[in-house]
Amino acid sequence: MTTSRNPAQLLLAVAGVVLATGAVIHNPWTVRLAARAATALVGRVVAVPDPSLIQRAQLAYLLAGAIVLLAAFLIGRAAALDRCFRHPLTQKLTLALVVLMLPLVWLEIGLRPFVPPVEKSNRLFVRDDDLGWRLRPGAVDQWGGVTVRVNERGFRGPVIPYPRAPGTRRILYLGDSVTFGYRMERWEDTWPFLLADTLAARDSFPIETVNLSVEGYSQWQENMVLTREGYRYQPDLVVVGFVLNDVTEMFHLPRFGGSDEAYQLRHAYASRADRLLSKSALFYELQNVIREVKARRRLGADVRLGAIQQENLEVESLMRNPDEPAVRTAWDLALADLQHIVDGCRARGIPVLVVVFPFTVQLDDPAALSAPQRVIDAYANARGIPAVDLLPLLVDHMRSEGMRAGDLFLDHDHLSEAGHRVVAGLVADAVAHSLAGAATD
Repeated sequence: MTTSRNPAQLLLAVAGVVLATGAVIHNPWTVRLAARAATALVGRVVAVPDPSLIQRAQLAYLLAGAIVLLAAFLIGRAAALDRCFRHPLTQKLTLALVVLMLPLVWLEIGLRPFVPPVEKSNRLFVRDDDLGWRLRPGAVDQWGGVTVRVNERGFRGPVIPYPRAPGTRRILYLGDSVTFGYRMERWEDTWPFLLADTLAARDSFPIETVNLSVEGYSQWQENMVLTREGYRYQPDLVVVGFVLNDVTEMFHLPRFGGSDEAYQLRHAYASRADRLLSKSALFYELQNVIREVKARRRLGADVRLGAIQQENLEVESLMRNPDEPAVRTAWDLALADLQHIVDGCRARGIPVLVVVFPFTVQLDDPAALSAPQRVIDAYANARGIPAVDLLPLLVDHMRSEGMRAGDLFLDHDHLSEAGHRVVAGLVADAVAHSLAGAATD
C-alpha cells in the first residue's frame, strides 16, 4: 500500500517552482516592458535598472525557489517531518503561509532592481505634520560624514535662554543646510557663529547667535519655525540664508504637487521597525504609490503646481530660463513665503537681512547665470528689504586671493570651512549696519 502524497509537500513544491520560474520571467526584456508600462501609468519616467541588478534578482528567485524545493524534498524524506506536515493544523498554516508570502516574496525580489540603494542610517530627522520634517531633539548621529549634535530644542548649537541677557545683541538665523553647516562637525565653524566672533572682536559687543536653520528647509518652513520658536527669543535681527534651491526643491514634495519624500527622511529612520521596513522594495514602492496619489490630488487643487511639476523645475532652470512661466510662478510662491517672514518681523519691529548664496556654476560665468540674483535684488529693492548678494562678492574675493570654487565650496552649494570664514567676513558689515539700525529704532 502506497502512502499518499503529503499536501503540504506538494504545496511547497509548487511554490518553489513558481519562485524558480521568476528567474526566467524576470529578464531584461520583460523588465524593459514593465518600466515602459509603469512610465505610462504614473506619468513619469521609470528607468530601466542596470543589467547587473536584474541578474541579482534572477539569482534571488533561483535561491528562494531552491530553498522552498529543498524544504519540500526534506518533508518527503524524513518520516517525522512528513507526519508533522500531515497534521491538519500544520497544513492550514502552510497553505496560509504560501498564499500570503509567495506573492510578497515574488514582488519583493522583482521590485528590488527598481529601488535606489538608500540606507536609512541615522535618527537625526523626524516627521512633522506641518514642516514635513524636523531635527530630533537631543539626537547625535552621523550626517554628511561628520557627527552632528542636536540640542534639546531641536536645533544646532548651544541652547540660548529665551529671556534676553543684558548688554548683548541677539541674531537669529533661518536657512537650510548651507546655514546649518552641512559637513561641518563643529557648529562653531559655521558662518553664523564665526560672524558673531568677528563682530565681537571688531565692534566690541557680545553677540548671541540662535541658529534655527534645518537641512533642506525652504522659506515656507522657515516662516513656520520663526512663528513657532523664533519670536520667543526676541532677536535684534533675523538673517535669512537664501539658497537658489529654496525656489525649486519644495516642488518635489507632495505638499507642492511632487511625489518624492524629503532627502532627509529618506536617510533617517524613526524606529527599528522603520529601519527594517526601509530595506523592503515592496514597502518603498507602496510609499511611492501613496505619494503619487497625494501629488495628483494636490496638482488638481492648484494648476500652478501642476505646471511646475510638469516642467521638472531645477536650479539650472532659474539661471537659463528665467522667463519661463513655470519659473516665474515658482519665484512668485517662494518670494511670497519670504515676504511672510519679513512682514512678521516688521510687525514686531525686528529688522530682516537676506543673504543670497550662489551655486558654484555661477562663479565661472556670473554675467550669464545671475538671473536668480537679479530677481531677488529687484524684489528686495522694491520692498526695502536689505539683501547681500554673495555672488559678486565671492567672485571678487576669489580673484583677489587667487582662489578657486573648490577652495570655498565642498560641492555645488555647500561651504567648506574656509568658505564659512570668508562668508562671515563678507556679510559682517551688512549685519553690523542692520544691528546699528535696530538700536536706533
